[in-house]
Amino acid sequence: MFLKEPRYEGKDNKKFKVPISIYFVLFAIIVFFLGLGLEKNPDFLEKFYSLSINKLTIQGLSRLTGVFPFSLGEIIYVSHWIFLPLIIMILIWKIFRGGVFKFLGKILIYICTVYILFMFLWGFNYSRISVSEMIGFDVSMYSKTELYNLNIDLVEKANHLRTFIEEDQDNVMTISGGYKDVFARANKGYDVVGKDIKALSGKYGRPKSIALSKPMLYTMITGMYFPFTGEANVNTATTKLLLPATTLHEMAHQRGIAPEDEANFVAYLISINHPDYDFQYSATVLALIHSMNALTKEDNALAQQAKKLYSEGLRRDLRNDSEFWKQYEGKTSEIAEKVNDTYLKSNRQEDGVKSYGKMVDLLLAYNKANN
Repeated sequence: MFLKEPRYEGKDNKKFKVPISIYFVLFAIIVFFLGLGLEKNPDFLEKFYSLSINKLTIQGLSRLTGVFPFSLGEIIYVSHWIFLPLIIMILIWKIFRGGVFKFLGKILIYICTVYILFMFLWGFNYSRISVSEMIGFDVSMYSKTELYNLNIDLVEKANHLRTFIEEDQDNVMTISGGYKDVFARANKGYDVVGKDIKALSGKYGRPKSIALSKPMLYTMITGMYFPFTGEANVNTATTKLLLPATTLHEMAHQRGIAPEDEANFVAYLISINHPDYDFQYSATVLALIHSMNALTKEDNALAQQAKKLYSEGLRRDLRNDSEFWKQYEGKTSEIAEKVNDTYLKSNRQEDGVKSYGKMVDLLLAYNKANN
């Protein structure tokens, strides 16, 4: 037997291992800069992402989750809020007992994964071509006179459509079949418009009612598209006045129309091509609310003059809707608005909540192109 010289095999021979969380962070950074690059190439994004890979992915995902009668997105969303205090408690415990950096690494991995999935499943759509380009009209500056005429046009349309609307015991708009009836008929408009506009075509899972609709009223949020499940979720505890329009709005998100102002306009576009009067009326009122708010800021006297043309039925519907929401105004709605504002800005909608007003520009441009 030969005695060999003993060798020291201590920690000095161990190789340094890069934490796996670093790889996730680097990938997330790459995805972020990819988004910036695609923002400068919207035509490329439209052809190879929005109208192809992403469109097929969302359709498949929404139809798969559509098998369930309840919203999977709502369950996932609420569960995150439930587990948040527990995560904070574990983090504090780790700080005193050790292992805090390893735990923070796991949290970082999860956050990066959520961000990466969000961008590939839907987020890149914030950089796609505008709805006006999809349809084929130009958005430009508008005059006060044009804005006033738009309001007069919308008032006349709303007054006419109101004569075909079903009323409840208080003589305000109702839909006897409720939200289920609205969901069942919502796709009729998309079937019509989708024949000419590919971005709005396709077969998707039906909209879903939010189980916590009543508590959600305190946030003043009427709908939520959940990209991880491809579900168009609607708050069904609201008045019936804007329920059809809200449903079409969330379905627009489902079809990759990301900006809020454009989703609102699509809801209007789909509604005027919808065969049912309640859908036409609902989205016309939505458009009127936005355009009248813009006119009020521009010239309150002209706005009041236009409002005098409201029919009694339209006045009752708007008054009823306004009184309904007053009871839910408060701190919770303010916080929800700030959160929503932050979300919009994080996706490069720099105007934040104010971007909702841009719908008026689209309405004016569309009316001008189809005068």
